[in-house]
Amino acid sequence: MRLNLPKVSLSHLNHLLTPLGIWQHTRYAEPWVEHGFSIDDQARGLIVGAWLHQLAAKPPEWLSLPDAEFPARLIEICLQYIEQAQLESGRFHNFRSAEGEWLDEVGSDDSHGRTVWALWTLLQALPTSEWTARARRVLEHALPHARAIRSPRALAFMALADENHARLIQFGHALTDLYEATRAPDWRWFENYLTYENPRLPQALLLCGVRTRTPQWVKYAREAFEFLAQATFAETGYFSPVGTEGWYVRGRTRAVFDQQPVCAGATVEAFLDAWQALDRYKPFLQHAARALMWYHGDNIHQIALYDSETGVVYDGLNALGVNLNRGAESILSYLLARIKWELYTR
Repeated sequence: MRLNLPKVSLSHLNHLLTPLGIWQHTRYAEPWVEHGFSIDDQARGLIVGAWLHQLAAKPPEWLSLPDAEFPARLIEICLQYIEQAQLESGRFHNFRSAEGEWLDEVGSDDSHGRTVWALWTLLQALPTSEWTARARRVLEHALPHARAIRSPRALAFMALADENHARLIQFGHALTDLYEATRAPDWRWFENYLTYENPRLPQALLLCGVRTRTPQWVKYAREAFEFLAQATFAETGYFSPVGTEGWYVRGRTRAVFDQQPVCAGATVEAFLDAWQALDRYKPFLQHAARALMWYHGDNIHQIALYDSETGVVYDGLNALGVNLNRGAESILSYLLARIKWELYTR
């Protein structure tokens, strides 16, 4: 399936990149320095950097690199942040000030899971690179915490790029237990509510099922994907993610706004994996395409959030229109989705 997509510009991401990390937020176009940095953005940036590094030797026509060294610079900065954020226990700090001071004692479970996912992705994408040994050292200290973490999304993040059979069995059982505890004919989901990055849950369970050859997990994941599609795609077809202003609590009306780019990006990535794993089931590819086009104006307001001239992605849709801030999570979620779309469909 070919979509009419503009060229990918990395200008805005380059604008947010500093020697310490990627700025977390912006006030309109400029970095909001007071908010400093988040390890979540460095983890996303590490994955984007690894994928870009694979493409840099012969950049495709849809990609415009600021310079040939940009992917390596992005990887080095993001990996260094993660290394410096790791505590003796193996957990990570999350937030850092503009001056480089850590602002928390320990980061959330979700940020831990996302960081583990990024490190695995780097190892798999660039197994012979100079960064491999460093990423392995960080992972060795971080992985033992997998057994103690209970956050559904953290479990999902950790499972996405892991290939260790024992850990995948652990993650798959944990996600299945959650699913079976709330599953009903009218509610095929892992919790009694849908909040942020929802597609990561069935995506992770699907990958656990495929990699461990557990058909029941694949069946449950497909059910959950179908349920999520019914909840987040409008009757006219456009993607409408669950809004942050109230989320979607079981038995209540789901929130429409604010709609976040990270939810659109996760939907693209997850449904692409489902399309490939489930015999190229075409409706799932169509869902991925509509979620990607959400950034380009196929949304409730018919407003584009991605600007191909500047590489900006605006921070979401609210009841009045578009949020004119343009932080790291927004552009990184688009890049993760867009690069994966191009790699899967070309």
